[in-house]
Order: sequence, then structure tokens, then C-alpha cells
Amino acid sequence: MKHPESFSLKAVDKLLYLLSQGCMLHKVKGGGLLYPRTFYLDTENMVLKYSGSEKRLRKKRISWPISKIREVREGEKDYSKRLDPYDRGRCLAVVFGTNHEVLYLMSETSQMRDDWIKGLRFALHMDQYMDQKQQTDRWIREAFQMADKNNDRSLDFEEILKLLKQLNADMDKKYVLELFNKADTTKTHGKPVLDAEEFVRFYHMLTERPEIDEIFMKYDDGKGYWTFSDLCKFFYHEQKLDLTEDQSKELIAAFEPQKQLQLEEHLSPIGFRTLLASNDQQLFNPIHKRVYQDMTQPIINYYISSSHNTYLTDDQLRGPSRVEAYITALSRGCRCVELDCWDGPDEEPVIYHGYTLTSKIFFRDVLSAIKDYAFQSSPQNPNSRYPVILSIENHCSVKQQTVMATYIRSIFGDLLYAPEETPNRIPSPHDLMGKIVIKGKKLPNNLSNTDEGEVSDEDEAADVSNESVKPPKKDSGHKIKLSQEFSACVGFKAVGFKGVEESINSKGIFVSLGENKALKLIDNDRDGVIKLNQHMLVRTYPAGSRTDSSNYNPVPMWNAGCQVVALNFQTNSEPMQLLQGKFMDNGGCGYLLKPGFLLSDDRSASPWTSRKRLSITIVSGYQLPKPNDSKKGEIIDPFIKIEVHGVKEDTQQCKTSVKENNGFNPRWDEHVSFVIGQPDHAIIRFVVYDHDRCVDDFIGYFALPFHSIQEGYRHFSLLNKHGDKIPMALILLKVEIKEA
Repeated sequence: MKHPESFSLKAVDKLLYLLSQGCMLHKVKGGGLLYPRTFYLDTENMVLKYSGSEKRLRKKRISWPISKIREVREGEKDYSKRLDPYDRGRCLAVVFGTNHEVLYLMSETSQMRDDWIKGLRFALHMDQYMDQKQQTDRWIREAFQMADKNNDRSLDFEEILKLLKQLNADMDKKYVLELFNKADTTKTHGKPVLDAEEFVRFYHMLTERPEIDEIFMKYDDGKGYWTFSDLCKFFYHEQKLDLTEDQSKELIAAFEPQKQLQLEEHLSPIGFRTLLASNDQQLFNPIHKRVYQDMTQPIINYYISSSHNTYLTDDQLRGPSRVEAYITALSRGCRCVELDCWDGPDEEPVIYHGYTLTSKIFFRDVLSAIKDYAFQSSPQNPNSRYPVILSIENHCSVKQQTVMATYIRSIFGDLLYAPEETPNRIPSPHDLMGKIVIKGKKLPNNLSNTDEGEVSDEDEAADVSNESVKPPKKDSGHKIKLSQEFSACVGFKAVGFKGVEESINSKGIFVSLGENKALKLIDNDRDGVIKLNQHMLVRTYPAGSRTDSSNYNPVPMWNAGCQVVALNFQTNSEPMQLLQGKFMDNGGCGYLLKPGFLLSDDRSASPWTSRKRLSITIVSGYQLPKPNDSKKGEIIDPFIKIEVHGVKEDTQQCKTSVKENNGFNPRWDEHVSFVIGQPDHAIIRFVVYDHDRCVDDFIGYFALPFHSIQEGYRHFSLLNKHGDKIPMALILLKVEIKEA
């Protein structure tokens, strides 16, 4: 196993011990405030924590699981203005979660800062290589620490009952007591208690899964274990996979925890449980976790994961603009980001939402962040080598456009795709691997050798519908001046939409349509829209009236073949969940080959995929959490909603019954079935809710393309509204797909 830093294991142990003893670091807050706290790196329980807070009344976070860390960044490489008053060489930024919440810290010395960066990166590396059982045991220990209020490193029976309530388990008291007594192996005089190791054993007994044991007993012939041939039968009949003898023996060796059974090539019920929860047995097909599609077709043949007003982290009128928002979007697989560029002070172009009160960030800082993160691989986005498109809305004077061009050339260098002559054919994602492409207005090639020229102006900012921030009106034929230097940086020429045929004949490769115009065009001339996106990239974006940064439904746009369907990434509602689910496919690389009948050239003659019947048995749930704002002691009443999103005729949904007072291990065994006419367009979304008399509370979701579903008994992990995995929360299904 490679270690993240080139230093010996002995030195690592010494460093981790040092950090576990606690070091004084300052939390750097907004407004130049510093809060001294003692920070600890606890690699036994895999948490970063601190002490010394004076807060008594407000809820405070004083620890973070290492598994939630996305990046540990040197202060010199962070773009926050918060660190400007301080020595960045003594600062670090710890980035958490999909939404990139950042903890800024400052140490007493640069050496101490470097030690913390090394230690945190090593702990993150350790966490990523933990096997499934280690992760489960660590999570149980975290629960133990949460319940151990008096820090005596033991839990009595009453404390355990309180913890089970917190974990959403409403269980028979006698049964829990029986398991408690079984796990208490170090009987002591006085009150019976469990230590941490005994609690792990107790928890494993408590969380046995009878529904999985029932599946096991179908194939064990009363033996109490499976041979490799029993495992082959299960895979053939249930999982619809034909395993070889060697493959089945490899699975037994990998998942059977008991050494003697391993040697005998037998699989126990516990081993089967672990196998069924493993990554390759999830609902999402593991083959689709890598880039498997043909990436050599023209780029117009691909859907592209795209962000609207990427710089914003809140609403469209007063919200803050942040460089971090670009890093967040890129790390989530986005391959087309938006930059609204305006004249700034001291000849420094800025990015913000024009005619509004949103804050401003420097153009050059955004370019530097894009260069650093465009192709940076991470566990969340391991296939980030395909091109990144910068959709530039250019509102700058010619003088500052020339400054922009200088920054583009100097920061991106060879990464920039900007051919001097228009290529004979549209390049493919493969051709553009590792390239950054500017999409914007471009001057004609035959322009005389002057500093500037004029192009037509289609201003997305003019879409803003709030009266207090409306931009000045422009004539329909309004022209803007364009710098020759900036024009030469543009790799994908954008043109205004003047009709399907005129756009196709414009020699542009990009056209943008507001949400309402796009939907109207799809309703009135669907074939025309499909023809348009068989010749050029069609970008759609939210209506200007969505000042709260809400999103439109992207599915109708995808169905009509629109490739660059831009959403507000900061708003994690249903549309973003569908986008994240769709783009999990093809290795999460941000590019998906469109269905054959939507492709350009002769490829559009490809046949449609035939109608399918999707049959799902919702078997059970496991450790479903409470909603964030639920009352203390309340046990949830979960139900699951299953939705099909696709063409209008395929859009359908149904839901299970409500299971009262059981988020710990609810059992449904309920069957649903959907006929799907156009499976190539279908996205399946599962949503778990807590039933409430007024409004059902969202618990978590999972979404994926229809063709990424694996048949058989399959788990999926629940994601919270930000797209982060909820620890331990699983849903078990049985899935069957047939011709309809």
C-alpha cells in the first residue's frame, strides 16, 4: 500500500502519537476572529476532535469522522480571503463532505502545520483502505462513545436502551437484556456493564438480519454453511450471474471471517451477509463505475454534467460568490462550469451575478482553482481526465477582456484548447482529454488585424426577472466589442439562437436556451430540437425568475437530446439528485453517450431499446436515521417511494406501506412493478421518508440510470440531501428485469 507521504512507518507512528496527545491550533473564523482550541487526531476511532469551546447553549460540532474529509489543503493553496490577514504557511484547510464545508486552522509554526497535514492525509488514506468489517466496528465504537456520557468507558443496560432509541431502534426490552447478558463476558460485582469490545459483540448480535438468513437457508440444504457449488447456484438463480468454480472460491476466501471455514472453502451466514453488502453486490452495476463507453465520437454526441452560475453558493440576488464553489462542482464530476465576467477595480476582471448584490471574486483566482482541480482524481471522482468547458458570459470592456486573455494563456498554458483554424471535424472527449475549452463569442477569422471587433450580444443576465435588479434594456440587434486576444482563446464558438436552421448554419458549436424557451421549443418542434443537438451543443439554464436558486426538471431536456443541461449545484433538491444519479454512470466522468437514436450522422438510425418490465421487491431497511430536526426520543415511521423519471409515458411512482416505530430494521417484503417503454431515458429514484401527519420528512435517497441496475438481491446505501453516504443506512431489494 502506498503512503501519501514519503516517510517511514516508524516516523508515521511517532507523528500520529504526537497528534493524538493534542496540539493548540486556532480556528480561523470570518471577520478575522481566532479561537484557540486543543485539537486531537484519534486514529483508533478515526475522528478529528477538539476541546476548549466555551459554548454551552448552542449546538456545536467538536468532532468530525475522518471518513467525511474530502481534502486537506495547505493555506497557500486555498482561495478564501479569510486567510489573507495571516501567514498562510501556518494555515491549513480541512474540507468536509460533498458540499465542501471548510474548517480553517492556523498553527503556531509552519512545521506544526506540515505535521498536521501529513497526519490528516495519512489518516484519510488509512480510512479509505479499511475493509467493510473494520468500518462497521469503527462506526459501532463511535456510537459507544456517543452513549458514554460519563466517560467511564462502559455502558450499563439503561445507557444502552437510551442509545438504541437514539439509533432509531424500538426493541423488546427482554430480548435486548438477553443479548446484553450474553455479551457481558467479564462479569463484575455490582452493576453489569459492557466495555467497548463487548458492546461491538452485543451490537453484531443485535443487528442480525433474519431476511438475509432466510435467503441463505434456501440454498444450504440444512448444513448451516454453503459450499462453492451452493454459492454458484445462488448467483445463477438469484443474481443472474454465471460464476466459475474459481470465482466462487475467491469470494469465499474474501468474505468468510472464520478461518476454519475458509480452509474448508465453506461460507457461513455471517460471511454471506458481508458478501451481500459488498460493493460488487450493490444495486449499481460495478462495471459502470469505470469509463466503459466509446469516448471517440464527436462531443455533441454526449450528455455533459453542467453547472449554472457555478460561483454562487446561495441565492441568485444576494448570495456569496466563492472560488470553493468551482472546486466543489468539479469534484462532483461537473465538466461544464459558468463564469460571469465583469470589469473589476485596478484592471482586475471579477466574477459575480451581474445587476445583483452577490459578492465578487477575482477571475484569475477562479482560473487557478480550475487548473488545480479540473483533472484532479479523488475517490468521489476517479475519472476526471475528460475536458472541462468554461462557459464564459463576457460583460467586460475590451481592455479587461485582454487582461482575461492574458490570464487564460498564462494560467492554463498547454491545457488550453484553442485551435487557430476551425477543425474539419468536431473533436471527441477522447481528443480533448486533459484540455480546458473556453466557450464564448468569437470574431470571424477574416477580420482585419485590429485590436477588437463586434459580435451580437445575447445576455443571460437579461433573464433576471426581479424588478429591483433588472439590467438595462438592449436593442435586439445589440452588438458588443470583443478583444482579438480573448477571441483567440475561445475553442467552442457560441452563437445566439435565431431558429433551428439558422443556428445549424451559423458555424457555431454552442447555443444556449433559457428553461422556458427550451421547453416551449421541445413542445412545439421536438424534431427540430433533436436535429439542432445533432449538429451542435445545446445548453439550457434555469429561468431568471428562479432567484432562490431552485432548479427545473432536467429530464425533458435530456429526453430531447440537449447535452449541456445546467443546474444550480448548490441546491440539492430532486433535479440535482437526478443529475447526480444519471452521471454516476460511465465512471462518473461527466460525459455520457446519448442513446443511439439521438446521435448525429448515420448513428441516429440505431434501434431503440425494447420495452422492459422492472419488478422490485422491497425487502427491508437497515439503520435508517432520524431526520435532522426530529424530536429527541422519537422513533421514525419509514416508508419508501419508488419513482421512474423518463419520457412522459414512463413517468410513474408508487410507495410502500409505513412501518411504525422502526428505523432500525424495518421489514416490508412488498412487490412493485413498472413497464418502461424507453429504458434508455429512465432514471430510477428511491426516496425514504419519515411519515408525519403534516409533512413527511425526507431521510435519504438513491438514484441511478435504469441500465445501471443489477438484478438479484441488491443493497443500496442511502445518501443525504447533499449526496453524502449516510453511515450504515441500507435498503435491500430483489430486482428482476424482463422484456415487456
